[in-house]
Parts: sequence; structure tokens; C-alpha cells
Amino acid sequence: MDGGSPTDAAAVFDRFVAHAGAGYRSVMVTDEILVREGAGLHDRFGVERADQFGQALPALVGELTELWELSIEKFLDAGATSIVLAASDGSGAPAVLKISPDQAFLARQVEMLHHLAPTGRVPAILKSSPETGAVLLERVLPGDTVNSPNLAQPTVQDWAALLHDLHAATAEGVTDLLDDRCEEMFERIGQRQRNPAVRERVPDIVWEETVDLCRELLGSNAEKVVIHGDLHLGNVLASDEHGLVAIDPKLCLGDPCFDMVDFAMVEGGPAEIAFRAGQLAEAVGVDRSRMLAWSKVNAVITSISRLTFYGPEERSRDLLTFAALT
Repeated sequence: MDGGSPTDAAAVFDRFVAHAGAGYRSVMVTDEILVREGAGLHDRFGVERADQFGQALPALVGELTELWELSIEKFLDAGATSIVLAASDGSGAPAVLKISPDQAFLARQVEMLHHLAPTGRVPAILKSSPETGAVLLERVLPGDTVNSPNLAQPTVQDWAALLHDLHAATAEGVTDLLDDRCEEMFERIGQRQRNPAVRERVPDIVWEETVDLCRELLGSNAEKVVIHGDLHLGNVLASDEHGLVAIDPKLCLGDPCFDMVDFAMVEGGPAEIAFRAGQLAEAVGVDRSRMLAWSKVNAVITSISRLTFYGPEERSRDLLTFAALT
């Protein structure tokens, strides 16, 4: 479910629907393609800023490869905020070079990864250059996201173990609150709901009840833990060495159920969603009714985004049916 981060519309939608697997793209990393890829971030940063970033990218990649003794291999699929390259260091160890035109955003993400490092569930930071908006990360192998068609979906027990480790992170130093992010989310998703084509299928009364339910859940949350804040299956990698590994955290303090709903909602009809939500609630040790209530909120929000970008389709119908029955 959308954690309210400052992203463009396409990136926000990635929060609700399964991404393509984060595999390699067999494209030679030339200066020309670096310029093009950098300029391709215009949805998030605007045409002028993205073009400037693209023009500067070949020189920046050259400087970083020399400074950090890297060999660049291929592009990795990424979101709307950065360019991600598969690399290897001087010893041949695999790594990931991530560069963003938003230096502050990437520096904050590095801080979050440092915060979660003791959990063993995030990639290690090898090098960072905050002034250039670059970070060198451990490359998780094989590195497919767990929603990739190449992989079987993780089990409930695997996901519960990931949640247990992430939520054990210390709250010290984490100041962002889930409550604030949800309020921002209500405004953004509410704008989509007011589109007549969406409103026809998600009427005002349904949206208002969803917002009220979410606020009620936030207000009744007695257990505020450090949550990843963006734990959809496209942000979890399969690792031979570490099991499931989370990437791109948006840390905040809040209800642990917030990190759980995307796994429950990933596929299937209303009965399957409810069954999976119940299984995960039992495995993690949270109240089943609370988990189902968060899943209902997620279903309505996801359906609004799917209707916005895809129009009416079976998945949004299943989600709205689940929400109506829960």
C-alpha cells in the first residue's frame, strides 16, 4: 500500500501492482544509452532536470568507476527515481551502482539501509557519494524480485520471517510516522477517485468509508514498530545467501500490518485473499480481523490506482468484491 513517498504517478502505481522482475537488460552500457536512460526519468523529475541528469551521467559513471575501481556490466531494471547498473569491483565481486538526480533522496535511502543493516535483510552498502547522488551496494544473487515469473512465490513462513527481522529494527532515530504518510496518500488517491470513470466503480461513500477505516486503524494502533513502508513483492529480492532481502525502504513508525497487506493481496479472488491474510496474521502473531481490515483498505486503494491506469479489468473487480465482503 502506498506509503506516501514523493513520487510521480507511475511510480506511485508501482506501489499497488506487481512489478516486472528486476532482471538484467541485455543492453551495452554506452554513453548514448546512459544519456537516454537518464533523460527517461522525466516523469519524476521533469524534462529539463532529467535531460540535465542524462547529459551528465556518462561523465559521472566514468568518475565513479575509476574512483571505486568498477567494471560496469549491464542495466538493472529500476523505478522512476534512479539509474541502476550491475557492476563488479576490482576483485570481481558483484555490486550494484545506483545513481539518482535527487541526491537528498538517495542519501536518505542510504541512511535507511544503514538503519536496517543489523537485520541482515537489506543489501550491504559498500560505498556512497552523497554529493553526487550515488551509492554502491552489494548485489544480491540471483537477484530476481519475488514477483518474477522465474520464481515460485515465497511461502507465508518465509514472508513472516522477513517481517519478523525487519520489524525488530530499533525505533531510535526513526521520526517519520505512518499516520502522516497516510494523510498525504488520502489526498493523492482521492484525486484519482474523483475521476468520473473511477468514481463510477468506487463511489464517494466507499472511498469515505475506506479513509475512515484507515484512520481508525491508525488511531487504535498500540504497537508502533519500524516498518519498511513499501514492502510489495517488487521490492523483495530472492537471495541464495540471505533468503528474502528487502530493497528501497521508506522507513517510518507504524502498524506492522501495513507491511503485510501486499503479500496477502498479490493475487487471487476474494476468498484466496482472505485466506492468505489469515495465514500471514497467524504466522506473524497479529489479530486476524485487524489484518483483514488493513487488507480492505489496501484493496480499495489498489483498485482506484488500477482503474486509473488500466481501466475496468478483472483484478480491480476482485479487489472491490473482497473489500465489499470484508
